[in-house]
Amino acid sequence: MRRTRLTLAAAAAVATSAGLLAAPSVASAAPEDVTVQLLAMNDFHGRITPQTGADGALATSPGPDGTYGNADDVIVPVGGAAHVAATVQRLETTFRETTQGPADSFFVGAGDLVSASPFESSVFKDEPTIEALNAMGLDVSSVGNHEFDRGTEELRRISAATDGTYTDDVEACEGITPGVDGCFGEGEHAFEGAEFPYLAANVVSRETGEPMLPPYQVLRTPAGQRIALIGVVTESTPTIVSPTGVTDVTFTDEAEAVNRWVPELQRQGIEAIGVLVHEGGTVTDPNAAPTADNCTGLTGPIVDINARTSAAVDLIVSAHTHNAYNCRLADPDGTPRLVTQAGFYGRLVTDIRLPVDRATGDVDRGSAAYAATNVPVTREAADPGVQSIVDYWNARAAGPGNTVVGTVTGDLLRARNGTAVVRNDESVLGTFVANAQLAVARTRPELGDPVVAFMNPGGLRTDITAGEVTFRELFDVQPFSNTVNTLTLTGAAIDDVLEQQFRGATNTTDLVLSTSDGFRYEYDRSRPEGDRVFDCSITVDGTPVSPTGTYRVAANSFLAGGGDAFTAFRTGTDQVTGPVDVDTSVEYLRANTPLTPPTGDHAIPVTTPSCSG
Repeated sequence: MRRTRLTLAAAAAVATSAGLLAAPSVASAAPEDVTVQLLAMNDFHGRITPQTGADGALATSPGPDGTYGNADDVIVPVGGAAHVAATVQRLETTFRETTQGPADSFFVGAGDLVSASPFESSVFKDEPTIEALNAMGLDVSSVGNHEFDRGTEELRRISAATDGTYTDDVEACEGITPGVDGCFGEGEHAFEGAEFPYLAANVVSRETGEPMLPPYQVLRTPAGQRIALIGVVTESTPTIVSPTGVTDVTFTDEAEAVNRWVPELQRQGIEAIGVLVHEGGTVTDPNAAPTADNCTGLTGPIVDINARTSAAVDLIVSAHTHNAYNCRLADPDGTPRLVTQAGFYGRLVTDIRLPVDRATGDVDRGSAAYAATNVPVTREAADPGVQSIVDYWNARAAGPGNTVVGTVTGDLLRARNGTAVVRNDESVLGTFVANAQLAVARTRPELGDPVVAFMNPGGLRTDITAGEVTFRELFDVQPFSNTVNTLTLTGAAIDDVLEQQFRGATNTTDLVLSTSDGFRYEYDRSRPEGDRVFDCSITVDGTPVSPTGTYRVAANSFLAGGGDAFTAFRTGTDQVTGPVDVDTSVEYLRANTPLTPPTGDHAIPVTTPSCSG
């Protein structure tokens, strides 16, 4: 049975709270319209506990100079599941009190609600986040690429999709860190799967040729109107999740999948149609995220997806790029269409208003009421029911999570361009992880004594600061529960791996791997793609790597399977599965505490190589 979205006490609290940012003021619909409110969230990533630091702060208005991005911006704390719940309830209450005529509200998601999550959710395979979303009353969500991080079978488990009801799968709970074993909650927190449908119109079963999960969901208003939402995920998903976990499905073009189902919905007499797509774009002014019309310089895949998506679609809720925007882009018929995104981590909720014509059942896009606003999830009110769920799982995680593993004498940081975290450079944190994987793999005879370890930048999800380091902090860096595998590559294949880092005409698309100490190479990015690494410069402990030689290497199971389009790893032979990745960091730090941060600097940009040949 679906939990009520908020307790009566919480509803009263949010209804009377003035809030740091008022609910959006939206024009009234025409008398013949029925207004529907969609409240949208994306890329939550299990942030059930209010996040700290920059991830938990948002500029809600500029300083005296009228521009964002300065020290005098008005900054407020945002995020946390209980505050998302309270914000949703407040916006629903205000909407119903101020809208004339019939109205209804729905809470929707656009994927990546789970995985890449903090310790208190990820260590329990994100069952805490699913429980919180159930309690928040989420009505429907598309899948995101991170919903596939643990493979299709685990997605079916958490979405209760095997036969429409949840069945506990003991095997799905194996491999969890000792001390937090179990599947997982007890009593009222016993896991029964998602109470909302996950949609996946473009994720097609190889066996049946049909979507592995429902392609769409029809929402019905009390006034009898129907709105259908089609869910799709980025077609690039197989390249950014472990390939071995998605072998039973194919990922098709997002717009083509949507267009396939639009006629089916119209045959059912449904004309009000929206899309929840886990793909997005980038705006040039992300500091203006809280504003209602921030669509400055929108670029990225969502622009093309919108241009190819049927004009019968009235709304596109996007995700994946962690930007916040509300745009009006022309559909194929030239009619403006809302395209939105609510940033990331539950910092914002998009308040979308759809006036539905009573006679035609279609969205009246010419109405002044057709609009969207991004609303900050401030922390002045919290739903006690959702808060109790968060408190339960934090208490469960406290023992093992707060165990001190060791100390570091300096910060272990991801690569940065100024203050922004980037993926086009190696990092001190990545070198630490690679060093740990190599050192621990060398203590396991069955892994074959590797000589170098590689670490992908996208697998590093947070930084570690100087001082004592807990198990929770190490887990938060690598929350995917990959294993450290070893395999044998030729020297030519290692060169191919390095070439695959430098993609396209500019370095913005590069994915530069961190490597273990003792590995070194030189490159010139101005050279043609595929020939940017100087082969003669690739060395292990000072010895040149021979193209025809064979070398044992270590990498997490994601990379070893060709993840992030590092397909050269797939040429490897004799792959052996090793320990869970975070366990190697724990073992290595314990053995080397206090640890001095490594320097990295294994990838050397040059114009003239130091070698010849």
